[in-house]
Amino acid sequence: MKHIVLTILLLSVCAIFAADNAAPKNDPFGGAFFPPEVIMQLHSQLGLSPQQLETFQARAMKTQPQSEELRKKLEAESAALAALAKKDHVEEAAIIAQLDKVLDAERELKHLHIGLMVAAKNLLTAEQQTKLREMTKDGGARIAEAARARLTEKIERVKAGAQAWAAGGRDPSEVLRAMEQTFKPLIESGKIMEAEAELDRVLEQLKPDAK
Repeated sequence: MKHIVLTILLLSVCAIFAADNAAPKNDPFGGAFFPPEVIMQLHSQLGLSPQQLETFQARAMKTQPQSEELRKKLEAESAALAALAKKDHVEEAAIIAQLDKVLDAERELKHLHIGLMVAAKNLLTAEQQTKLREMTKDGGARIAEAARARLTEKIERVKAGAQAWAAGGRDPSEVLRAMEQTFKPLIESGKIMEAEAELDRVLEQLKPDAK
């Protein structure tokens, strides 16, 4: 069972990065902004000062719970719209009103994300922006591949650690449950940094000297 769970998670990682690479980049801003996740991943290479990093992290932490709330709202409104549309008799006024709720939720979520990207860009110096554009001129493919390889390697280490626990008479089911219930939703939501942080936590737990 543990092999099946971790294999599925490996496939999830590959699928997420493949989807990112295959998705059409219909960006009306034409690459004017930088994904916050990329800035965070490359902050050392970009030479962000401690003050820049602290300001960026504070804004990201403030945005995250709002983003989650709006995402859940969008999912709920979209589900309600789908339910209305599937009725045998569809009330035009009702479905238009519900569609407006979906569009309002989408607009709020986009405003929040664009606001974060604007703040992140304004935080960078002109030199840092130039360096970041050079580092991501391939559309971020190299960064995505590096992240995919890093996550894959860490999942393999989790697998080895779980096998070592099982061979030593310890039950690894709690660790695998954390991977299934915490890591998987994060990676499927595209939250690469949070997913990797969860992997690091699990690897610490699996260390031979960990209690």
